[in-house]
Amino acid sequence: MRLAWLLIAIAGSALAATPARATDPTELTNAIKALDAGDVKGALATVQRYALSGNNAAQNELGWLYETGHGVPVDYSEAVKWYKLSALHGGASDQNNLGRMYESGLGVPKNYAEAEKWFGLSALQNFPMGEFDLAYLHDRGLGTVPPFEQTVALYKKAADQGLAVAQYQYALCAKNGHVADGQAVATDYFTRAADQGYGPALDQLGRDHELGRGVPVNHLIAFEFYKRGAEAGDGNAMTHLAALYEAGLGVARNYAEAAHWYRLAVDRNIPLAAYRLGIIAEQGLATGTRNYTEAFAWVRTAADVGNLAEAQNHLGVMYAQGRGVALDATEGARWFHRAAAQNNAAAMENLAMAYKSGIGVPVEPAEARRWHEQALAHGYTPPASAAPAAAPAPLANDLLSVAGGNSTRP
Repeated sequence: MRLAWLLIAIAGSALAATPARATDPTELTNAIKALDAGDVKGALATVQRYALSGNNAAQNELGWLYETGHGVPVDYSEAVKWYKLSALHGGASDQNNLGRMYESGLGVPKNYAEAEKWFGLSALQNFPMGEFDLAYLHDRGLGTVPPFEQTVALYKKAADQGLAVAQYQYALCAKNGHVADGQAVATDYFTRAADQGYGPALDQLGRDHELGRGVPVNHLIAFEFYKRGAEAGDGNAMTHLAALYEAGLGVARNYAEAAHWYRLAVDRNIPLAAYRLGIIAEQGLATGTRNYTEAFAWVRTAADVGNLAEAQNHLGVMYAQGRGVALDATEGARWFHRAAAQNNAAAMENLAMAYKSGIGVPVEPAEARRWHEQALAHGYTPPASAAPAAAPAPLANDLLSVAGGNSTRP
């Protein structure tokens, strides 16, 4: 797939009001500064007066105020009205803003053709966010999609004007082989975005140093990049930072600190962070006391809301063993099926054992063999001490949890 594999969802542009121009009247400039600072009294009426007289900066300001609810109630229709007035007079920022509203369906019916039109008009004026949003629209197969090389070129054009999100996206294109000298170009543009404090780029550089992608493995450097990315608010960087604390790589092992960063990542909808919190609670790593109820809640969140296959398998084990929840082997088998549908080898092997012994499903030797063969095909490796085929059927506490390890009650 050509899409450059965003690690976070990019919701269009980084929304901000356009500053007043030097040629704007001092009265308007001061009113816009007051509104941006949250001082609505008096300033709003001044900006409205200039907007009605056709001033682009004032129209942009009103659009931004109504879109964000900054000092006024959120009113997307009103925001669209003011963005459109400025856009029709050639305001590049508002052409892009109007495109975003059509793309997201805020204040107007969702219309990708209209979004593409307004992004395109903004891009024609060399407005970097317009260039990026047009490229990103095409990258997702929306609008009149040109050859991918043109999309990559548009990312680069916006990136070379200093737009961090475009630098990041162009780096992903390079990393995925769409640019010559891909790894070197990717590192260059990730670094440019990281130098602006862009969290996803900092996370990518951390991954490169942790995994040795184009650079030697160095957990100390990885830790520093992750920490900067986490402090910039990136959920993936928070998760990777927590993982280093959990493993003691690049920093002293500290489960409490790992749990702290995992919790922050959960607030940013990272399912793996919820799953790791479940493991930490289940094993009592941060507190010294195992808490199966808390562990079940975290694992369930990662499995259900996050659709994380390894969490779904682990949740199946918890149901099958009655750990943190009432024992329900049937529900356990249901979760094994959900994880197996995502090609989780441990879940496939758990289904094989379940069908062999009748744990939550009928005894069906043919199904047991089928799932065991599927597990092997997807990378499951039986333990060296595996019992011979004639051994008794496994018990529920022989089920496999994380990545094929036995999960037994302590």
